[in-house]
Amino acid sequence: MAIALFPLLNGETIGSNLGRYGNFIGLETTLPLRQRLFGYACMPDTRLPSGLDHLVAETRDYWDLDAEAIIRDYTEFHYATLTVSEKQREAMRSDMLGRPAGRCSRRSACGWSGEIVSRFRYCEDCLLDWKAKRIPAHWMVDHQIPGVYVCCTHSRMLKVTVSDFSKNLTDTTVVELRGRADEEVLTRLSVSERSAIEDVAKRSVQYRMPNDGLPSATTYRELLREAGFVWPDGRMDHRAFIACFLKHFGHEYCRLAGLDWQKMTVWLRNIADQSRDKDASHPLMFIAAESLLNRRCSLPGSFVPATWNTMIARGTDWLDCRDNSVNKKMRELSCVGILHRRNDTWRECLSERAGWKLVCSCGVSYRVPGLSSSEKAPLTVEAYGARYRDLILMGLADDGSAPTASRAVRERFLRWARYAGFRKNTDLSRDEVQRMRDRWCSLVQNAPRSKKITSAYRVDPALYRTLCRHDHEWFAAFNFANRTRLAFVVHRRGTEPVSH
Repeated sequence: MAIALFPLLNGETIGSNLGRYGNFIGLETTLPLRQRLFGYACMPDTRLPSGLDHLVAETRDYWDLDAEAIIRDYTEFHYATLTVSEKQREAMRSDMLGRPAGRCSRRSACGWSGEIVSRFRYCEDCLLDWKAKRIPAHWMVDHQIPGVYVCCTHSRMLKVTVSDFSKNLTDTTVVELRGRADEEVLTRLSVSERSAIEDVAKRSVQYRMPNDGLPSATTYRELLREAGFVWPDGRMDHRAFIACFLKHFGHEYCRLAGLDWQKMTVWLRNIADQSRDKDASHPLMFIAAESLLNRRCSLPGSFVPATWNTMIARGTDWLDCRDNSVNKKMRELSCVGILHRRNDTWRECLSERAGWKLVCSCGVSYRVPGLSSSEKAPLTVEAYGARYRDLILMGLADDGSAPTASRAVRERFLRWARYAGFRKNTDLSRDEVQRMRDRWCSLVQNAPRSKKITSAYRVDPALYRTLCRHDHEWFAAFNFANRTRLAFVVHRRGTEPVSH
């Protein structure tokens, strides 16, 4: 006779369902129930259980689900097997369907070691929604995935239980473990860090369902090149990648999620070795790296305001907009940025009073006088874009070799770096910075929709420059999230930010 279990709720863990049923009928432990359902001594902390064919038979009158539906919707199987071969994946699926011959010690596939947040996680907004709809509180599969600390439905930081419980004695419920002492997994985050962590959560949840899988190693290598983590000789810049990784997600998230420098180094080595393909690394490392690299590659090329220029509409070929002598001179010029890639091209050509300004897609801006003359036009570096941010912080933008990192950088470069916000001053108090943030938020929110950042800049350019210098990380993230996306750039005079 089938066991009269409660129906599985959408996205609920199997253990949560068994815990709710056990509480309802007054079981002190769910171990005997698990023995009967799975056909073997399946422990409560097993995330990828075996014996699913037996479970389907025992629950057919109440769940009415086949084994594939249980694997797909109520376990993390597809997420856990992202980095294994198709042959290994099918072998693991087969193992989950049948009962193990002996004691089953496997708790999960591709186990993630080092994660400090090992207790159950839940979302307060989810609980409120369920209460309003009279849905029982339950553990969500998506909330328990390694490194997922934000609810994708409500964009709210998950809380972690602090109540003591024994993982291997019974299945616990949200009602049992939830308490007033529970705290959010992460509390002190910058805007950019929270956005990065939420993006990892969204990607992880998407990968938990059947999909085409992770990008290929070749794609990751290309993203690394585009993001500026490959030296001109083809070697991976491990130090720059790790520094950017820690800065992007925040040291605290990386510590709690177990994303340490050893895992990052191993991942980079595996990606760099073309004979390997996703070997020896957990899906979280791939997903976090994918999130970081896509974000880096999507950033605008420069953080410097446009100055007295006439910009050509994006998407047009600027070479066709000049006379033949200028076209010829442009074709002779080449970007000398150390992070310039073969597929980078001149992206913008700006006509200025003193000559021309060229912007390469790698992010380096140049000033070029006298393009129409017969003499060779000198290129003078004027600004560096997002791809060079971490090299600027390490003092390597003008020379890619590590031994020269301690050399004094040119005063012009330092002045620009301070202006652009790469080098921060610390002479402002936290309260002063917060007041300036509030002021800028108010200006942007009250600005016309078509020109938010530009209008706010016109009202208070001094505030723009101060935040850019002293609070660049928050300032850049806020402006990026609230900027107006334009299909082209109109003619403009004066000094003002460029809308991207």
